[in-house]
Amino acid sequence: MASTELNNKRLEYHAPWQIEIPGHANESGSVHFWENFQLFPHGVLRCFWISGVKEGESRGNHAHWQESQVVVAIAGKLEIKVIGLDGNTTVFILEKPGVGLFVPPLNWIEIHFSADAVLLGLGDRAFSEADYIRDKNYFGSLQ
Repeated sequence: MASTELNNKRLEYHAPWQIEIPGHANESGSVHFWENFQLFPHGVLRCFWISGVKEGESRGNHAHWQESQVVVAIAGKLEIKVIGLDGNTTVFILEKPGVGLFVPPLNWIEIHFSADAVLLGLGDRAFSEADYIRDKNYFGSLQ
């Protein structure tokens, strides 16, 4: 964990990590479910999915001030490059629906999709444009 100050507010930073998403599988298929109140104490307040992205195209390209997210590859493969407030860069590969990436605030993400990829995103906050950091140079200045 690292921290920095912005306008006299202390920003606490935590690095992202892969998580296992509980589920069951048998010959008729598999089911996975989210009941994690440790990561999202108030539950999932936003859910979104992204599909139809051309192979190699990049999505994300932002960070959040406050929102934490879990990203899951429901289908296909996602390559997620994360640049943390601490300056470290980590690449995560998601290609199983039972594995997700927990992304706390203050992590810049760039996501590359395989041709058939479907991304599911779960957030602990409702959408707010004010929560987005969309300028990578500005994000870098916070490090």
